[in-house]
Amino acid sequence: MLHQGTRWVMRVSRLRAFETDAGRERFVAAFEDRQLTASASRLSRWEYGHSRGSHRLLRAYEEGTGLEPYLLFAVNDRQRRIAEDRFAGEPSVDVVQAVEAEDVYEILDRAVTARPVSGSDWYAMAAFAVANGYFYLTPANTRLLARRLIVELARSIGTGYLLRFEALHLLASMSRLDNAMLDELTAMISAGTTGMFGDAVSLILRSDPEVGRKLAEQLRTAESPVARQGYEWITEILRDRAPLPEPLLDRGEVAARREHLCQDLPAWAEAHLEVEVTKPLVDNALGGRSRLVRHEASLLMMTAGVQDAINGSLLDAFESETDPVWRTRLANLNEYLIPPPDPERLETLALAEQDPEVRRALWNSRAHARIPIEPGPGVLAQLADPTAQGGVTMALGLSGSIDQQLLDRPELEDVRGMLAWWRSQGPALRL
Repeated sequence: MLHQGTRWVMRVSRLRAFETDAGRERFVAAFEDRQLTASASRLSRWEYGHSRGSHRLLRAYEEGTGLEPYLLFAVNDRQRRIAEDRFAGEPSVDVVQAVEAEDVYEILDRAVTARPVSGSDWYAMAAFAVANGYFYLTPANTRLLARRLIVELARSIGTGYLLRFEALHLLASMSRLDNAMLDELTAMISAGTTGMFGDAVSLILRSDPEVGRKLAEQLRTAESPVARQGYEWITEILRDRAPLPEPLLDRGEVAARREHLCQDLPAWAEAHLEVEVTKPLVDNALGGRSRLVRHEASLLMMTAGVQDAINGSLLDAFESETDPVWRTRLANLNEYLIPPPDPERLETLALAEQDPEVRRALWNSRAHARIPIEPGPGVLAQLADPTAQGGVTMALGLSGSIDQQLLDRPELEDVRGMLAWWRSQGPALRL
């Protein structure tokens, strides 16, 4: 958003530059360098506030008119803080900080205008926002970023998922974004769309309990049946912040299974991921009493490529296991094998599985392979089952397996909206 004072400086500076042919040529060249059009109509729309500005536009004006670098940026930044009470006390960015932030603001411009943003871009922007109090996000931009990041997280696989997950975790931990994030979550829950993004919304609520409490209060008094159902879901998530302790597994059993899985670690893994580091990660991923501990250990293993070395034995260990707790742990760990080693085998196991949590984990793992799924009788039966349809729908969507024929099946009326959404988004995002 370009504030009035900024637009006045832009216009006056441009008119002065246009007094000479050399000044006009310099201005047009600065715009061309930044892939912008310096036509009279476009300039007029920016300068009179009829078109949204961007960091790239401000930099083009600065270069094209001979203003000090980042002067327009600092002027606009100061006005935004005055307009928003919560940020009025934050110091405005200085030139050195602006140089460091230039790439981040360019990412922000892309993120709020629906242009491509990779997982690494999301993470860079979120990490910068947390580390630098002067990085300003308007409430409107926060809502845009929250919705887009939640949707993209649901569609990501591999490192793209990992980076977006961490970016959302960082942004959700910033208390100064509470109100805007709260508004967006309320709208999503009221619209009944959160079933597709449940993990992402749960992450936000766990990161900041105050957001969860405010959201629950809003939904508790709502008239919409969907919103009232959302209230029950939110309160369940908040209760789960302090769940009853999960079973304490025998450490000897954990060690035995770890040794079985790690026997396939090749020499390169032992050389680059010291065994003293790798084995505790496997211990935590399998035996941690906290879901968060297991999740973080599994993410670290995925990032380091450890799972690539144990994928030959992980599904074997799962299939041979009879204890329900261990089957669940092994299935959850398999979700971090990206891409999965044997998609067809995963699909067969998921179709035969009766436990909802294990089945969800198997389908989630299958979703990370962009290989089409044939919607045969078993898949259709699970699509019609409320306890199974979430994982199956995601796997079909991320693998690009949803066509009009599937959408038209009469027995899938209850899940048709979710299938249509996944189809509209296209296959999974890898980056």
